[in-house]
Amino acid sequence: MRASPGPEPRPFLILAILLVVASSLAAPAQDAAPQPAARPLEPAPRSVEPAFRLPAGGKALAGPVVDVVQRPPAAWLLSEDGALYALTESGALAARVPLPGSPARFLATDAFGRALVLLDQGRLAAYTRLGSRAWDFELGEGAGAPAGIASGSDGRLFVATPSRLLCLNPGGRLLWAAALPGRTSCPPSVDGLGRPCAGLADGRVACFDAYGTTVGTARLGSAVLCLAPILGSPAAAAAGTVPAAAGTVLAAACADGRLRLIARDLSLIAEAALSPLPLVGLATGGGIVYALDSGGAAIAIDAAGVILWKTQTACRDGTLSLFAERLLVSSSGRGVSLSLGGEVIREISIANASGRAAPSPSGLLFSAGADWVLAAYRFEKALGAPLVAATPAYPIPEDLAAGYLLYDPRAGEGDRQISILSDIEKSLESSSIGAEEGRAAGFCQAVALGEFDGDRSETERRRRANPLARAMACAILGELGSPAYRAALIRVLATDSDSAVRAQACEALGAIGVDPDGLTAAAFLAAASRPVEEGTAMSLIAAVERMALRSGTPPTIDSIRAVIQLANLPYGAFVRDRAMAALGRLAGAVGP
Repeated sequence: MRASPGPEPRPFLILAILLVVASSLAAPAQDAAPQPAARPLEPAPRSVEPAFRLPAGGKALAGPVVDVVQRPPAAWLLSEDGALYALTESGALAARVPLPGSPARFLATDAFGRALVLLDQGRLAAYTRLGSRAWDFELGEGAGAPAGIASGSDGRLFVATPSRLLCLNPGGRLLWAAALPGRTSCPPSVDGLGRPCAGLADGRVACFDAYGTTVGTARLGSAVLCLAPILGSPAAAAAGTVPAAAGTVLAAACADGRLRLIARDLSLIAEAALSPLPLVGLATGGGIVYALDSGGAAIAIDAAGVILWKTQTACRDGTLSLFAERLLVSSSGRGVSLSLGGEVIREISIANASGRAAPSPSGLLFSAGADWVLAAYRFEKALGAPLVAATPAYPIPEDLAAGYLLYDPRAGEGDRQISILSDIEKSLESSSIGAEEGRAAGFCQAVALGEFDGDRSETERRRRANPLARAMACAILGELGSPAYRAALIRVLATDSDSAVRAQACEALGAIGVDPDGLTAAAFLAAASRPVEEGTAMSLIAAVERMALRSGTPPTIDSIRAVIQLANLPYGAFVRDRAMAALGRLAGAVGP
């Protein structure tokens, strides 16, 4: 739902302008002016007027939270009027999304720029700027608001409730749930190996692999208030950015004011007493850990736990945001910009604030006010996206066909493949796939791509080929939902000889619903550029629409061109009408 919808666009008028509008989404930002020299911290900087404001329908329940994935970036705000607002860096209202019931005081964003809120009856829901609900998942009544959310390398969500850690794929399907050995005390995180970790009130960190198997726990001795990943690869160790001993993978900030650095085997590598106050914020980058205590002191520590500098910001109970050249500290009514050497660059005081401020890539500081206004203040130079650890991709087994055939000679037969695929579907439906996900995905890819055919002749391959098994394998890859599984589906769409299998591959790509690098859209355009059966054409149109409504990002040029191709090629009137209707909806998906 758009915030201020205009008249519905006529499909015939948008064909000429849609590509121009979509291409403007990728325009690069202008370089910012050079910054003044650092100056000493002033204890009470003068309040400034906002650059622009957004009147909301009530006080902020949660937020602002800045989405840096979509273009232009925008700040999400959850208001007590029961609506989600998104305000862009240019001051445009990108969305106003009325929510059903009475949402809880919880707001986050996922790896694809969608806003995550907690609705009535404990339903966690993802919304796009179009106002569409991408998915929702029932946490259950009595579960309470999540302690927080972390994203895996493929965009899967790790959701920490008070007593459980849940793993949802990018489409909101539960892949696994693990009971925690204690009550959560902070948002979850992933470590430098991509493993989800939960901080507990009893001073432990519980670590799992990406598929829900317990790795172990680290005992820290004080309630864990914040976690942050540290990349601990051998290359990083050789470069001197982490201790060469065993690779630090996680930093933990605790209530006793101590920072703990944890190794991949969950042993304690280093410990540093940073403050007499609890540590409430962490940011990591380039082998340096930045911490913030509840009194507003920002501290930098090297990977051995040695304090490099300490600067008082007076941002009490604040948060840290790390950029390429700046460390921003923000709290309710206050923001301070530091160089990475600890010098104060800028400060700001915000009158009438009702919650923590949040910085955006353009250097704006968004702050919700007690006067029901979300305001944006010009604070810093253009900062670029925040720095986050790029954790390793989750592996998918290769050459699985040969391994299956070693202990199951019938695995190359269509009936046997369907039986195995049915078992995988059952484990998905019961959310118990867990540690078998990688092997299941590998098997599905091998079936979908015909890898069990081996060195058979073309005649034998055609005789044994079972399009139903290949179609089932494609559907399961879509249900698993990881963008990492798109490569196999794209190959099937481009090369499979059966139109029903190609259509199912297309539908599976739409079910995954996200396309962070544009590969899916490019595959859709390639498929639409050659004559296809009407069933495949309809699947292509539906998949492009589904991605536009669920992905959280505007449709790409390639996806728009794919639908235009299908509208122009000599298909039946039913396909052409469907394509023209889709173009009208896609035009509405190109937001400010």
